[in-house]
Amino acid sequence: MSAANLEILLARLYTDARFREAFLSDPEETARTHDLDETEIEALRNIDRNGLEFASRSYARKRESHAARRRSWLGRLIARSLGSTVG
Repeated sequence: MSAANLEILLARLYTDARFREAFLSDPEETARTHDLDETEIEALRNIDRNGLEFASRSYARKRESHAARRRSWLGRLIARSLGSTVG
């Protein structure tokens, strides 16, 4: 088995909309391009497509939330830094 290749493929499925679309149109070909074995390819042929889309949207919202918090934190830090030098 090629667990590392399977993990890479799954990560891309969750995070890359174009890749996910290509996979959903031909899961077997996509799996073969990632050097997966027949057992893994069969599992991907039978993947829960609704679950995949749901998880993908969930991960996207989490990434957006984390990015917003980082931007907010950075903005507060800059504001404090500028406030301490002014005046």
